[in-house]
Parts: sequence; C-alpha cells; structure tokens
Amino acid sequence: MSNTQAPGASPLAGDTPDFDTPIDRAGTSSLKWERYPGKDILPFWVADMDFAIAAPIRRALAERMEHPVFGYSVASPSLMDAVVSFLAREHSWNIDPEWVVWLPGVVPGLAVSTRAYCDTGDEILVNPPIYFHFYDSHESDRHRLLRVPLMSDDNGRRSWDIDAMRAACTPKTKLLMLCSPHNPTTTVFREDELKAVMALAEEMDLLVVSDEIHCDLVMSDARHIPTAAAVPELAHRTITLMSASKTWNLAGLNASFAIIPDPEVRQRFVHAKQSIVPGVPPLAYVATEAAYRDGNPWRLALLDYLRGNLARIKEVVDELPGLELQPLEATYLAWLDARGLGLEDARAHFEAAGIGLNTGEEFGEPGYVRLNFACPRAQLDRGLERLRAGALRAG
Repeated sequence: MSNTQAPGASPLAGDTPDFDTPIDRAGTSSLKWERYPGKDILPFWVADMDFAIAAPIRRALAERMEHPVFGYSVASPSLMDAVVSFLAREHSWNIDPEWVVWLPGVVPGLAVSTRAYCDTGDEILVNPPIYFHFYDSHESDRHRLLRVPLMSDDNGRRSWDIDAMRAACTPKTKLLMLCSPHNPTTTVFREDELKAVMALAEEMDLLVVSDEIHCDLVMSDARHIPTAAAVPELAHRTITLMSASKTWNLAGLNASFAIIPDPEVRQRFVHAKQSIVPGVPPLAYVATEAAYRDGNPWRLALLDYLRGNLARIKEVVDELPGLELQPLEATYLAWLDARGLGLEDARAHFEAAGIGLNTGEEFGEPGYVRLNFACPRAQLDRGLERLRAGALRAG
C-alpha cells in the first residue's frame, strides 16, 4: 500500500522541485499513512503533503544539525525579518515585530485565545462548516459555542451570513473565531466581506481570531487580504494566526505565530499561554525562517502543480452523478458534495473502495467529503479511480 519511490529516482536531489516522483513514507511514523496499517487504503485525508520540502529548507536544517546542542530557543532577528518582509511583499501588510507571539502551532493559538479573552459563561461564535479544532479549542464546561452556518451563493461559494451572526450574538458573546482562507470550503474572503465582518465585531464588541494558515495557498485569481489589514482602524480587535507549515509542508516542525497589534490584547494572550504552551523547537524556527526567506520559488512551483491536480479532480468528478466539486479558491483540500450519493457513512463507504477521506461530519456539514490532493499526480490518479469506483457503487 506504500507509495513506492521509483528505483534510482531521488526527489530530494537539487533545487528544482520534483512533485511527480513518489516518496515512500513507510517507517516514518506518518500520521497520514499509518491510519490504515496493513490495508489497501490510500490516504487523502489530513492536510499533510506527500512532497519533499524545498531544498533551501533542507539545507538550512542540515546546517543547523551540525551544531550539537538543541536547547530552548527564541526567534532570531533574522527570522523576524524574514516573516515581516514576506508579509509586506506578498500580502502588502506591514507589521511591527513587537506584535508577534510565537507558538508551537495554530491550534494552541485557538485554545489560548479562548482562555485569554473568555470568562465563565462567555460565548464564542464560529461558522460551520469549519476546521474541527474550532469546535474543541474552548473549555466546554466554561464557555458556550454559537454556530452560525456560512451561506452559499448561486455558484456554491460560501461566505458569512452577517445578519444571522448579529442575531446570534448576546452580551455574553466575546470572541469570533474565523478561518481565512476558509477550511474546508476554501473561500478567499473579499475585502468587502472582511470589512463587513469587522464592522460586526465593532458593533458587537467582539475580538476576532483569524486563522490564516492557508493564506499562501491561493489557487484562484482571488487575493488573500489579512483580516487585520482589511480594516486597519479595527486591527486592535484582531489576533491573526499564521504558519509556514501548510504551505511548505512543515507540519511536523511545530512553529506558528500570532500577530496581535494591540499591546493589552497581546499581553493577555502571552499571560494565558504561560505554563501550558511549550516553546518552539529550534529546528522549527530554522525551517520557518528558510521557508519565508528562500522558499517562494518552490511555493510558486507547488501552486502550478496543484492547479494541474485540481484539473484532474474536476475532470473525474464532473463525470460522476451524485458527487460535486465545490468552488476551490485556496488550499489543496477539495470539498466535495456527496449528498447525492445517499450515503449513511461516507467515510466507511469510500474506505471500502480503497480511499481514505475526511467527512463533512468532522467539520459540521454531513454529506460532504474532503480530499487532500497535495500528492504526486500518479498517486492522485490512483485515488481518483477509487473515488470513481466508490461513487458508482453508491449509485
């Protein structure tokens, strides 16, 4: 069942990205590939690419490995410069390094936010379907979760229902947690949408936690605008969570950061994470710096390859009755409407066909499945054949 590497081929050699050569991940304790030990099921679920990381990142890690000590580490000035420069260049967002708080992941940032800004009895607003850790990052015995679903336009594109969100808010609602670009629906929110949601935050006196981990994986003609940058005069209401992990395939090197412009809000965040959130490992800092400083050519090549993979998915799914590819603006995660197949258990059904997917129930929207297409095209084609078989079997 392993995605065996071709004999004599090396996707690790040289600076030219090689996204076609399979890499055998057997024996690496991969969460993605160890989900189905001993079973003929190809994994297309968790957001983890089957690509070798960029050569500049590998070189930076190898150089750091020459030093024999790996103690507690801090973000270096050169790392901060790489992040600040990248955000200015790619997103026209000029941030102060003082705004940055480093974390070992975006998910801890969600959890810290609920503890920092919500007291017992307070409410947190989220918009299903959404990444499942938005549902479990709060303290369920202290906080209440308000769920206001995204609305869909005639083309299937999702966005916020501002009127419904306003109606759901009470004086106890303190936090709005959103995902931009959105996971799993892939929406890249427009400037007018961001302004509308920030106006709501001002009206209802909400802090906005914006998970923007997929911001450098825009696949369409849309442009990512950081939530805080869309309405600078309201940036004091924002906590922006970012990381190089999804874009440069560094999920196992735990590093992310919160950008918090307001000093009082930032101090509450720092206080809340003390003693419960560990520091960032030294190799994770090194990889993150190399990604933001030298990894953009690899990223652009990746996006081109992913667009080719997306075209293959569309070609296959368009021929399958009961399965519909939703508009994809960002991420490498295809959101598929499988309601027309009438499945009681979509995960089990497709696993029986030999393909492992995330299901809509995990994100709060039954009847959908999510397919990770960040893999060599030959591997994707094998998975799509199994997807086809499963869909036709349901029909």
